[in-house]
Amino acid sequence: MKRKTISLLIASYLAVGVSHFSIASETPVSETSVVAGYFADWQYENKAHPYTVKDIPADKLTHIIYAFLSMCGPHTGAGESVIAQVNEQCKDKEPFTAIVVDKKSALEVDFGAVKVPVEYKGHFAQLAQLKSEHPHLTILPSFGGWTMSEPFHAMAQSKQAMDHFAKTAVELIAKYDFFDGIDLDWEYPGGGGLTTSPWNEETKLTDKQKADEKEAFTYLIKAIRQELNSLTQQTQRQYELSSAVGVGPKAAQIDWQAVSPYMTNMFAMTYDFLGGWGQQTGHLTNLHATDRSWWGMGADVFLNQMMELGIPANKLVMGAAFYGRGWEGTQKFDGKLPSSDLISEKGATFGTAEPGYFMYWDLMKNYTKQQGYQQGYDQASEAPFLWNPEKKVYISYDNARSIKAKAQWVKQHGLAGIFAWELTGDTDDNALVNAMYEGMKQ
Repeated sequence: MKRKTISLLIASYLAVGVSHFSIASETPVSETSVVAGYFADWQYENKAHPYTVKDIPADKLTHIIYAFLSMCGPHTGAGESVIAQVNEQCKDKEPFTAIVVDKKSALEVDFGAVKVPVEYKGHFAQLAQLKSEHPHLTILPSFGGWTMSEPFHAMAQSKQAMDHFAKTAVELIAKYDFFDGIDLDWEYPGGGGLTTSPWNEETKLTDKQKADEKEAFTYLIKAIRQELNSLTQQTQRQYELSSAVGVGPKAAQIDWQAVSPYMTNMFAMTYDFLGGWGQQTGHLTNLHATDRSWWGMGADVFLNQMMELGIPANKLVMGAAFYGRGWEGTQKFDGKLPSSDLISEKGATFGTAEPGYFMYWDLMKNYTKQQGYQQGYDQASEAPFLWNPEKKVYISYDNARSIKAKAQWVKQHGLAGIFAWELTGDTDDNALVNAMYEGMKQ
């Protein structure tokens, strides 16, 4: 769910008629507030801050979302290792079959003994154990992500392909039965993702393609719900169906009035408002838009737009960032409050996992007063930032204070809860997960 850019205008949307699918068994909304986090399956290899399932504070969460699974299909925008994994997992499989991409981390690495009777190791064995210890947890596999959403666009061109994906995705969660449903992270229906940039004449979608994908998303959601309902008849368990939601025009590319009755939660990606891909400098994930916000952007603005588009408030989950974005060569900044015209020479050429991207634990450890950084907080925006006046480096992020402010807004407006991208960015003492939990429980 990272490395997303924000368009500047909110597109209008058109209602789509009801399809032939029926709501056989709509998944009920939990009476408990959602406190969720995405779990990145690759971070166990982070030598500076390894993170495994055993590090997840399960007692403070309602949902763990496993990132990422995918399907057999084109992955030209992904790295060589992902392409090789997809090719390996898709041998002798039909196109658009749901797959576990990183089989090694999911099923083979020995992270320690488990008591549950499973025939596999890896993160999946640890999640099965965690589920047995914390039955209240909802664990979902997330399909897609920024680098693996390309096959969705190909699949959307065929109802047969979507039916096949729906069938095999549900077969996958039946096989690994610690999973409690499915999360879709298609970035994005109607374009705007890695391989469908609206600023690239060669990849941007036409108006017809956008309309076709809006209709396809509705079909896909109903197809998956129908397969989940069939599984419910076999297991007598209720299964969730959720989706990550891009903000601004990306949210308007989906017919929420048509699909939301079939869905449990919509995880609003209320972050990455700005980043090192542009010179515009400011808040990454501010709660409130102010007259100092670039283009009037704020989580409150985007969430209100989503509700106007038809997402029920009690199924909408606000996003929090367990990471920061940074710039260098920031111009004419006095260290007080960022303005709506603040710019930098470029995105930061350094970071945690990649240039300009900083995990929260790294910020708290290596970007302190001792390293020349000053902490700032924009109270009107409910957004923290770091500033190094000597190096002219500006970094925006979320902290415990801003996350608690988000949780308070969520409760005041009747939203479902709050979630994080992503859990491995937290500190060893789980400062940010604790803030989400405490904020929702106060």
